[in-house]
Amino acid sequence: MWLLSYRPEIEDDVCAAALWYDDKRPGLGDEFIAEYVSAIHRIQDNPLLFAIAKNGLRPCRLKRFSYIIHFRVDRSDILIVALMGGGRDDSSFIHRNG
Repeated sequence: MWLLSYRPEIEDDVCAAALWYDDKRPGLGDEFIAEYVSAIHRIQDNPLLFAIAKNGLRPCRLKRFSYIIHFRVDRSDILIVALMGGGRDDSSFIHRNG
């Protein structure tokens, strides 16, 4: 059984992305959140399925939206570190990996 936890900044990451999508089309932010939750379930079901990137974190791409969930696995713990747009440089959140 995997224990899932989140960095405090994740809520801001998710809210900012959902608001951005809602500005593009009303309701799209809700669709984004549903896809985010689906990706979290994929991570929790089998976190070791995701390869470790150069930054030491495991990336999980959302299927429909251009965002990546970055997380770390330590024993039976999963820590969600960041949710970032696919084109962003990971240096903007790598300080969270502590």
